[in-house]
Amino acid sequence: MVKVTSDSKYMDLLNEYPLLKTDLVRLNPKFTFLVTQMGKISLWEANLEEVSLRAEMNVDETVNLFQNLIDSY
Repeated sequence: MVKVTSDSKYMDLLNEYPLLKTDLVRLNPKFTFLVTQMGKISLWEANLEEVSLRAEMNVDETVNLFQNLIDSY
């Protein structure tokens, strides 16, 4: 089981769990930018803290969302 933290790299999680991309957008439209070409480029090295800022969400909420999705796979 993966432990997701605010320091977890978005692209590392996406590479390990490709369903995250569509599931995140389905659960929260604020993550739509993650699946755009510009989003992939600008967030290549981003951690979840940076992703949460882009999604205008609390860091803990973002981490929990990622963790819950990963745990469901």
